[in-house]
Amino acid sequence: MKKKLILSLAVLALMVAGTSASFAQFSLGLQGGVAKSNVEDSKTIAGGGVNLRVFASPQFAIGVAGKIYADGSDYRVAGQTLSSTGTLMPVTGTLDYFFTDGVIRPYIGGDAGVYFSKYKAKWNGETVLESSTRSNFGTAPRAGILFAFGNLGIQVEGIYHFVFGNKNHASDTGSPNNIDFESTSKFGGVNVGIIFGLGGK
Repeated sequence: MKKKLILSLAVLALMVAGTSASFAQFSLGLQGGVAKSNVEDSKTIAGGGVNLRVFASPQFAIGVAGKIYADGSDYRVAGQTLSSTGTLMPVTGTLDYFFTDGVIRPYIGGDAGVYFSKYKAKWNGETVLESSTRSNFGTAPRAGILFAFGNLGIQVEGIYHFVFGNKNHASDTGSPNNIDFESTSKFGGVNVGIIFGLGGK
């Protein structure tokens, strides 16, 4: 499922590049950020990722992105150490619309794809529990500002993730028909990144 999604998104990006050959320009972005769930007393977690975009015009870009968020806790129990870690990895297609093509470029965008999650527990360094990888469909609207310096950009954005449940409660989404839009996990965050290669005239 994961490989098929990445391949499909890559083919879509190449198709856009082909149909916009008179302008299309690739860009590579690297991001880091923090996120927090809407659940009361939830922890703020750190994450980061990479994205590849194709600028079909100076103001419109389509691409693919991969991010990873990680969280962990250590507990002391009778002189022993219990550690738990969890990771969430969205693999998504992206759309971005830039309102201007100058030095300061406010933009809106969105991600949609599959969110993979996994959990692990260790007792004194030895793994005692490891979940299988789960997958859920998710979307994430974004808004931010890009500061463009020639072919290099620095971006600051806010993002809000909606991760949907699976209707049959299985660990894998499987198909779009299995998405439960009424069962939703939500978390928001802030990302800061650098972009190499920007759409220009």
